[in-house]
Amino acid sequence: NTDLQVTYTHEEVAFFHLRQTHHFDEFEYPSDQYCKQDLFPKWHLPLKIASIASLLIFIYTFLRDVVHPFVTTNENTFYKIPILVINKVLPVVSITLLALVYLPGILAAGFQLHYGTKYKRFPQWLNGWMLSRKQLGLLSFFFASMHACYSLCYPMRRSYRYKLLNWAYQQVKQKKENAWIEHDVWRMEIYVSLGILGLALLAILAVTSIPSVSHSLTWREFHCIQSKMGYLALLLCTIHALVFAWNKWVDVNQFVWYTPPTFMIAIFLPIIVLLCKSILLLPCLRKKIQKIRCGWDANTEMNKTQMTSRL
Repeated sequence: NTDLQVTYTHEEVAFFHLRQTHHFDEFEYPSDQYCKQDLFPKWHLPLKIASIASLLIFIYTFLRDVVHPFVTTNENTFYKIPILVINKVLPVVSITLLALVYLPGILAAGFQLHYGTKYKRFPQWLNGWMLSRKQLGLLSFFFASMHACYSLCYPMRRSYRYKLLNWAYQQVKQKKENAWIEHDVWRMEIYVSLGILGLALLAILAVTSIPSVSHSLTWREFHCIQSKMGYLALLLCTIHALVFAWNKWVDVNQFVWYTPPTFMIAIFLPIIVLLCKSILLLPCLRKKIQKIRCGWDANTEMNKTQMTSRL
């Protein structure tokens, strides 16, 4: 069967004969062949993007949460770096990477609408970006899982216990019997619930990206999970960040050194992606995209119309 034929390179054929001749074990690999192989070639670009984003957000958060209080009030808050600062970096990077998974699909749809055909090749940078979406999605799930683990560790910190004792002392000092704040309770309940739902959907997306799982699904099932469920996960994560912000948008104290808080930076790109996707879901655009992806070519139709008019 020609469909099942595999084409091997000259190097692979040579190594196969070498292995048959010298009886190499799978853990015994020739050093010259070992050095020629790239290490995780498909992960180079996603890891660079994640590393650069993590470093930039870490520096930004470090300046706002650690350097600013130290400079302005001489308050030592360097203890925040291992948990609190890192846990502000993780969700920003996670939701940014998730938005970068679905942004190239929107750009590709705009590219097809502009040229009116699916047969024109995408630019090299867009093609490479689209091929990296799986790795970006898995990194997004990794950062989201780390964010959940770090958040669960909050009550275990010694600094949190000291602060809890201070809050209790302040409540007794102010003679308050009940410190219940209704809107803050609702904010936290909704915020945590949305975070759990978003992480659960990301877990499903990560599992279905495993080759053994994805090969067991039909193309329609795989597309439904990775596209529709993926956008739902992005929407839930964005609402999760918005609920976390709650009424902090108008709080002047959040704008340290005239810089916006991290949650504003986090939701900027996801909101753009969701708005663009909403525009593409309009019936006039959605039907045209479906026609193009089914093989309709605007240029061919235009040529046919011109030939008919000439006849």
